[in-house]
Order: sequence, then C-alpha cells, then structure tokens
Amino acid sequence: MRANKSIHLFFGGLLLFCIVAVLMMGETPWSTVWQNMQQRLLGNSREWNPLLDERLPRLIVLLCTGASLAVSGAVMQSIFQNPLASPSVLGISSGGSLMVLLVFMSGWSAAYPILIPFNAVLGSFATLLGVYYLARRNGVVPLNSLILTGIAITTVLFAIHSAILYSLRDNWQLVRTITEWEAGTTEDRGWQHVHMQLPLTLIGLWGCWHYREEINILALGDEDALNLGCEVETVRWRLFLCIALLTGGALASMGMIAFFGLVLPHVIRNLAGPDNRRLVPLCLLGGAAVLACLDIFLRFFNINNFTIGNISAIIGGFFFLTLLFRMEKGGRSCQNPA
Repeated sequence: MRANKSIHLFFGGLLLFCIVAVLMMGETPWSTVWQNMQQRLLGNSREWNPLLDERLPRLIVLLCTGASLAVSGAVMQSIFQNPLASPSVLGISSGGSLMVLLVFMSGWSAAYPILIPFNAVLGSFATLLGVYYLARRNGVVPLNSLILTGIAITTVLFAIHSAILYSLRDNWQLVRTITEWEAGTTEDRGWQHVHMQLPLTLIGLWGCWHYREEINILALGDEDALNLGCEVETVRWRLFLCIALLTGGALASMGMIAFFGLVLPHVIRNLAGPDNRRLVPLCLLGGAAVLACLDIFLRFFNINNFTIGNISAIIGGFFFLTLLFRMEKGGRSCQNPA
C-alpha cells in the first residue's frame, strides 16, 4: 500500500510540475503574459495571448493524449491477457490514421473538422474488431495469433497508407500537412484540437474507470468471468468502444504516438501490480505526466528535428523488441527447465 501511495504521489507531483512548466514556458515573459491575460478576461483587449491561445490548449491536448494512450494500452493488455497488446502494435492506430488520411485527401478537413475525430474513431474501432475476430480461435485469442494478426494488419494498412501518399506526391502542401500531423507533435495545437479530442477522452476514460473491476474479471478468461456473473460480451464491446474513442481522439489531435500505450502501462504494472482498480488511475496520471514531460524536454532543449511521436517510436520500438525476446526466453525456459 505504501508503494502504491508513493507512486501516486510521484506521478501526481510530476503532473503538477508539468502543468506549471507548460503554462509558464515560452519566449514571452510571464509578467507580460499574465497582464495581457487579465486584460483579455476583463474584456479590455482582444489581442492574441500565449497562455490562453497556445499554452493552455496545448496542455489539454498533451494531458488527454497521454492519459488516453496509457489507459487504452493498460486495458488492452488486461482483457487480451497479453503484455504486448497496445493500439500501435495491433494496428488500431494505423487503422485510425488511414481513415484520417482519407479525410485530408478529400479536402473536407478544413470545412468539416468533425470528420477527423469521427473517422479516427471509426477506423480504430473497425481495426480493433478485425484483429480480435481474425485472431480468435475457438473462443480464445492466443498470444501469438493476436500479435501476428496485428502485425499483418498493420503492414497492410501501412502499405495502403504509403500508396495513397505516393499518389499525392505532386500536391506537396497536402503531403506536408499530413506528414506534420502524423509526426506526433504539439506545434500549432489550438482550441479546435481540444474540441475534437476532449469529449472523446472524457467518455473513454469514464468507461474504463467504470469497468475497472470487470477488467480484472475479464483477465481471468471468458469462462471464469461468466461463472463470476460478468456479462463478458457486453463489457468487452463497451471497452472496445472506449479504446476506440481514446485512440481516435489522440490520433485526431496529435497524430501517431507509437508504442506509448505499450511501454508506460507495462512499466506501471510492474511497479504497482496488475489490479486495474489501481492500474487505470495510475496510467491516467502517469500517461498525462510523462507525455507532458516529453514536450517540456523538447522545448527546453530547443530540439526541432524530433517530435514526441519520433521519440516515442524509437524508445518504444527497442522496448518492444526487448519485451518480445524476454517472453520468448521465458517460454523456452518453461518448456525446457533444464
């Protein structure tokens, strides 16, 4: 219990520090920002304000994205009983990204921005269901089958994605817009991005929080969950929808943040244990704090050639390989104890 309280305090303190740092960091002095904000709130000025128009919406996007990806990864790892399950590994992010690409390609993203989160959620949900039902064998989702199915679907979706981008190569402005969106950055994020993501994040997080005990039961397997009175299919479908909302909202506002939903839940689970009544709140706090820390790191050291999505993909890729090798080694040692 003391260890769990310490982890809560650590992530809570880190989150508080990140909130203050994101709101205060910038080229404009804080005293000027504060005075201009007061004039704006009093109605005496309509000038653009760094705090209200840039830092605050960027902070909300960061917190929502970090919490969404971490919680969705934790839930997926529990209900699939697979430490490698995450939105990026199973192709859910790729499905949502492909659907958003179609919105940009159609030219409707500016006139109908609501289509971006709608298509992101739709693509994420459809891909999740596709991976689940293709990997299922006799009512069970084997570990190897789930991962291989996810990788196969990710490869197909990425190939389609690349083909579409290549066909648009002459429209360099559109390709640049899509590339910047996919990079996973907080540059030029405003209230429009908050409006696209915040409702989806709140609904998705509430659903995962509400079903924390059921997630623990689902981790025991379908048969045991049914014997304990859990409505397995109903709960699973609702959790799938919550995962799609969280992943789609993150995609719509920040783009691709690969492997973030794999690494952080795995680390927190090793620290706090597998009980989702503690794991989900910790992933919510930790995900929001860690993603905000990455943004602060990039801005503090003025790193312009890398984005949060780049760093997450590089670190997460090595983490995924390490975890995969450990699982294979563990499986072999179990089969051959000598």
